[in-house]
Amino acid sequence: MDAFDDLMLGYALKKLTNVFEEIVEVSKSPSSDKATGVQDIKQTKTAKKLPVWLGRLRVNTPYQVTHVLIDQMHASRKLNRDLRFAAQAALLDALVEDGLAMHIASYSVLVVENRLKCFSDR
Repeated sequence: MDAFDDLMLGYALKKLTNVFEEIVEVSKSPSSDKATGVQDIKQTKTAKKLPVWLGRLRVNTPYQVTHVLIDQMHASRKLNRDLRFAAQAALLDALVEDGLAMHIASYSVLVVENRLKCFSDR
């Protein structure tokens, strides 16, 4: 994966995280009718772009998607952005369900295997 592909994957995951962050935020707060109307407009605009961002993910392997999203999750945790981290966790679950990302346990096993492989190649 070259630098441009990595950048585009990170950007697509950022955009999808923004969508999930809005969903998590709305689900946690009591909403007024006015806020709900504004939110409906935002969700309609966002819903149109979801297939575009998901399409960007499909050109990458589930390993690559998981790897970049986990890096972004580490950054959110470091910055104490709990809402964003929750949104990223929900996004990861959704992507795993759609086959676009790896389950965290499978990803962890693969990371360890890759690290051990460098020792056996010597």
